[in-house]
Amino acid sequence: MTLLLGGLAALPLFMGPGMVNTRAGGDSPFLLVRLEQLVAVLRAGAFPPRWMPDAAYGYGYPFFNHYASLPYYLGAGLHLLGWGYLASTKLVQALGFVAAVAAMYGLLRRWTRDEGSALLGALAYGYAPFHLVNVYVRGDSLSEFYAFIFYPLILWALARLRETLAWREVAWAALGYAGLILTHNVSALIFSPFVALYLLFLGLKGADRRGRWAILSVGSLLLGMALSAWFWWPALMERGLGHMADMTTGYFHYSGHFRGSDLIQSQLLFDYAITAQETPFVMGLFQAFMAGLGLLAILWTTLRDRRLSAEALFGLATLL
Repeated sequence: MTLLLGGLAALPLFMGPGMVNTRAGGDSPFLLVRLEQLVAVLRAGAFPPRWMPDAAYGYGYPFFNHYASLPYYLGAGLHLLGWGYLASTKLVQALGFVAAVAAMYGLLRRWTRDEGSALLGALAYGYAPFHLVNVYVRGDSLSEFYAFIFYPLILWALARLRETLAWREVAWAALGYAGLILTHNVSALIFSPFVALYLLFLGLKGADRRGRWAILSVGSLLLGMALSAWFWWPALMERGLGHMADMTTGYFHYSGHFRGSDLIQSQLLFDYAITAQETPFVMGLFQAFMAGLGLLAILWTTLRDRRLSAEALFGLATLL
């Protein structure tokens, strides 16, 4: 049921013969260019791919050296199995919807021990406006879209590790963290403080084997960094060889993208248009209302049970 409902979000991808016509000059065709160039480099026997040989009017472009591209590797695998570039791209996007919902369902099933709560939370996560914006408005943000799979996967693996202290969970946590870095490095940079916060609250759950758990959990993240070092180490060491100034100035400077009074859209039905007055890079009113109810539910449960769990602490801190 969870996978089916999550997959419904991908239906618009298959309702026409071509790509979704994203709004305001969306960049969906970039997905095909990147995938075709990745396949070309892989077929030439180069790994890891660092260069788009035919980009920039044939001069080449070091796209794969600086932009995390794990979902494009999945698309390349589908293409090498016989699928076309367009079909491979659509399938990867559809799998992204299903996997994000499934991962969040697994995490919330672990946290709440309640199937209904896990299903509701997973669908709220999968159908959050910004999650849909990445595919249907921005168009080219496949890596950022896929990062939504790894957020709950990492927390899920760390929660299991706290309970079992098993090496298998160390491996899952490491693979999840490496997957996030290889999928979208900026998202990994943003999410890592939340991982540290989660570890802090998990450490409050009893004193049994806390020392060993701390070593295993931190070790799993370090292992994830090591597994992904083939991408992020060259990207850091060679950033001075490219013209990076335009990526951190003007429109692209982070200071221009914080939200204030426009954090939440005022209308009940979310408006996905990009205009001078409206932007879809915000929370929806219904989404914010549900988050508020979730906050009240956490507080009510805490008062009823006279106990604040590590998950509740993390939920409160994250909402704040």
